[in-house]
Amino acid sequence: MKVNLLPYQLAQKAGPNWRTIFLLGGMVLLAGVTLIFYVALQGQVNKFMADIAAVKRDYEQYTAALERKATLDQLQASYTEKQGFIMQLSGEGVKWNDIMDELRSIIPKTVVLDTVSSDETGHMVLEGRAGGLIALSQFHNNIQDSATMAAPDVKSVLWDIEGAFFKFVLECDAKQAVGDGG
Repeated sequence: MKVNLLPYQLAQKAGPNWRTIFLLGGMVLLAGVTLIFYVALQGQVNKFMADIAAVKRDYEQYTAALERKATLDQLQASYTEKQGFIMQLSGEGVKWNDIMDELRSIIPKTVVLDTVSSDETGHMVLEGRAGGLIALSQFHNNIQDSATMAAPDVKSVLWDIEGAFFKFVLECDAKQAVGDGG
């Protein structure tokens, strides 16, 4: 026999509150799923960070090689530009190979040519550096006595304080070959 001494309203509420139990259970389940996703995503983030660190190490390992490749690319571009210069010349009676060979043989040791350019008529512009004015004067005289070039004219000479050399621009004309074209 059961005796209930509680008031009637309280006696009916004495059973389990299923609504609160399900609500709490759902919140615990949601928190568990969220924790699982967080741990999984944190694992992915850690993996990506490790991959980034590995790529940085690889990049640092190859930095010197990339710098050498950039230098080689610049040299290749310079070579291509000079080769294009030689190929674009019309060669109308001008023997460019002979001119370049003679330039190599008449240039003094302390004179360095940075650029050699020409138009289709054979008018040449030589830009470079000279260790002294005597060397530049000798180069001018060598061009004047040249078999393939004529009319040298020094357009400008500037002293480079940092490099301790003279920058110069010299213009001359290629001599036309008689008889054959090229």
